[in-house]
Amino acid sequence: MKIQILDKTKKRKILDKLSYLGKLKFPYLLIQTGKERIRAYSGNLSREEIMSFWRLFPIEGIGLYFGKVEGEQARLTLDALHILKEQIRKNVIEISGEQEEGWFCGRDIELSEHQQEKYKHIEGFVAVKSKRDFIGTGKMSFDKKRISNFLPKERRRKY
Repeated sequence: MKIQILDKTKKRKILDKLSYLGKLKFPYLLIQTGKERIRAYSGNLSREEIMSFWRLFPIEGIGLYFGKVEGEQARLTLDALHILKEQIRKNVIEISGEQEEGWFCGRDIELSEHQQEKYKHIEGFVAVKSKRDFIGTGKMSFDKKRISNFLPKERRRKY
């Protein structure tokens, strides 16, 4: 699998696709693996060193899995949400403790009428928050009644 270290222009495009969360600044390298996956690298290796290492040992991943580009949109992983938590200002949906239980079991979240009214202006991907902490990325349904869960299976609770 080929990796591509994104230059400033391509990195800016990725961050622009994440602008639904607010104005984000990210000081680390972004590396694209495959068509959709984006990884973040904060180590000491230069771009040239990473690519020469990749030529010797074709690695599939370097750094932290940061997010996924899906057409004109992008979504962050849970780890990336935590890295950027101080910068995320928009498209944040707060859920209750009961909804949190369902979220960690991998279920989509049904929004209450109060939540539907409060978040009626939000579209597309959202950062899901419970109490003081981000717990994942979801996608608001077209009817604004449900949030699709993107929590990976390895992070879900057993029933």
